[in-house]
Amino acid sequence: MKSMLIATLLSFSFIAHAQVDRDIRVLLNEIRKETEQPQDQRTLLRVRERLRSTLDLLQGGSGPGPGPVPNPRMNLSCISRDNDGRDPYVLGVKDPITLSVTKLPHSNIGPEVNCREVKESAVKVRESIFACVSKDNDGRDPWSIAHFKDGKFEGNINNLGKLSDCAMAMQRSIQSSQAIAFCASRDNDGRAPWVQMSVVAETGETHRAGSYDTLVKCLNSKNKINLK
Repeated sequence: MKSMLIATLLSFSFIAHAQVDRDIRVLLNEIRKETEQPQDQRTLLRVRERLRSTLDLLQGGSGPGPGPVPNPRMNLSCISRDNDGRDPYVLGVKDPITLSVTKLPHSNIGPEVNCREVKESAVKVRESIFACVSKDNDGRDPWSIAHFKDGKFEGNINNLGKLSDCAMAMQRSIQSSQAIAFCASRDNDGRAPWVQMSVVAETGETHRAGSYDTLVKCLNSKNKINLK
């Protein structure tokens, strides 16, 4: 079963490679347009960041790349949803160049105290962030793993019930440069049986393997896998 999951995750690189050329062309076209404009420091910084993104795509598409960023805490922020400094709070992403913070849609995490658990368990793969959010966007149980890409809400992947279970599944997830794998509720109800689930960051494609009667058994089995 472990070899099946490894093979599944490795196959993601071939799926994502088909989109690498397109992504690089888009980035280079944006860089060309910007360099044709009057230059200032902010423009040059944007160009530099896009060149770095292009390099990451090339490395991820042709061999060992920089890989995922397990804990994007420096980029994730907790923001009062109503801008009044009070609950409920939502997740925000800080732009490393302008330092502006953009609220992530459908990310109501309720009390500010939930933020630490959500931030420390969040995972970044390429331009995607996977984080625990309140499934019904009300800051309460059940909690689901959400997929955000380029600051947009791609959807809830799986209902894991309690925030503690969701955070544990994320903290003990494994990642490649293309995908993330974690334990999830097979029937999407936050209860047993539990399965290994993987998600391709670029396409959102999901795969499942195995069956376990407890979350702990699933986590212990999956974390013996080495993707490096």
